[in-house]
Amino acid sequence: MRIGQVVRRYNIPVNTLYFYINNGLLVPPRRNGQYVFDQHTLEELEWLLELKKLEFPLKTIHRLLSLRRISNFCSEEDQEELRAIFQDQAEELKRREAQISAARQRVGRKLFELERRPAAGTRTGVPVNMLHLLCCPNCKGELMLENASMSQKYVFQAALRCGCGYSAAIRDGILQTKNVNTSLYDKPDTTRELYRDLPSMTLSLYERSYHWLEDHIRNRVPHGRVWLEGYVNAWFFFHNHLELLDRSDCLIVIDKFPETLLAYKAVIERQGMPCDILYISDCSPLPPLREGVVDCVMDFFAVNEHNFYHADLYLNQLVPYLKRECELFGVYFFFRNGGVSMRKLLADYPESSPNNFNVRWFFREMERNFRVIETADCGFSLNSGDNLGLGFHIPGEELHLQPYYARQKERIP
Repeated sequence: MRIGQVVRRYNIPVNTLYFYINNGLLVPPRRNGQYVFDQHTLEELEWLLELKKLEFPLKTIHRLLSLRRISNFCSEEDQEELRAIFQDQAEELKRREAQISAARQRVGRKLFELERRPAAGTRTGVPVNMLHLLCCPNCKGELMLENASMSQKYVFQAALRCGCGYSAAIRDGILQTKNVNTSLYDKPDTTRELYRDLPSMTLSLYERSYHWLEDHIRNRVPHGRVWLEGYVNAWFFFHNHLELLDRSDCLIVIDKFPETLLAYKAVIERQGMPCDILYISDCSPLPPLREGVVDCVMDFFAVNEHNFYHADLYLNQLVPYLKRECELFGVYFFFRNGGVSMRKLLADYPESSPNNFNVRWFFREMERNFRVIETADCGFSLNSGDNLGLGFHIPGEELHLQPYYARQKERIP
């Protein structure tokens, strides 16, 4: 019987059959340069398949086939070894059965926990003790609350007005300005559709950069600071790293989409609030914040995301809001010899800057207002998968992740 006939008769992949042959589990005779399965070889194949159904590992199956070839188990010694092998397998299956039973019970308990409705959590809004961070972006005047629905700690609904005519609103605990997204190439991603299908190897690079940021934040930043993170629709670092924040910290979260902010706000409320968080929905370079109030900035892909729609460096826009020697922590994504990927990016996002994913441009622009103290290359991905977030990355081109720590330069009056 030829190999093709064996494959069809026993429903075995041809690669599997060649694996058995190449590793000596099956030794069919060769005639005219082709393997021929005689009756003896077919019997060995049938026994091999039976032993596989008994969950024997291939190494043990090979040993049993060898014993059969030596004496067909005629000697007492071979019979004894055969019984010992089957006895060992019976004990192994019993042990694995107990493990599987225990694992099944643990999975059942986990499913029960997952199927329960999550706790509602504490309803939050704009923290009262962060209202002093706000001001009119036009005249820098004080914003007045009108028709407020609030508790002692949070403002849930309110109108915000300035004497110069500027107005905004607090809705569902989020400060929402009238500056809304107008780009046709962006949308709120409340289900993480942009990055849900990232390959595991790419996500491992993310994790490596997380570790770098975590170490530097813990070693350099005392508690009691005002943090700012923007463009969280692209990536929200602190959402998965709330343990880095203390009750004495404050976090300002800015994004153009209120839907994204509401989704994250609900998740964080269920997890438990690590500190006061002010959510601002704004799509402009002038959020309603006082100047010089931010101690630390988190930029995880925010600069890259900004350059999908604008030509300037996002961090330079933040300078008026930063305290003296404000500290910046971030991860910049860049291509090394990524010409084809960049052409696809510019075709998919016509508003994008051609300097996006350009590490030389990034550090050159940083020099205007910031001093990069430490940086590292966490490695690169050759394939970011077929997803909306990084789908322009052509497989084979290097997409690097570069974490950095920087400080604002002293401003000359």
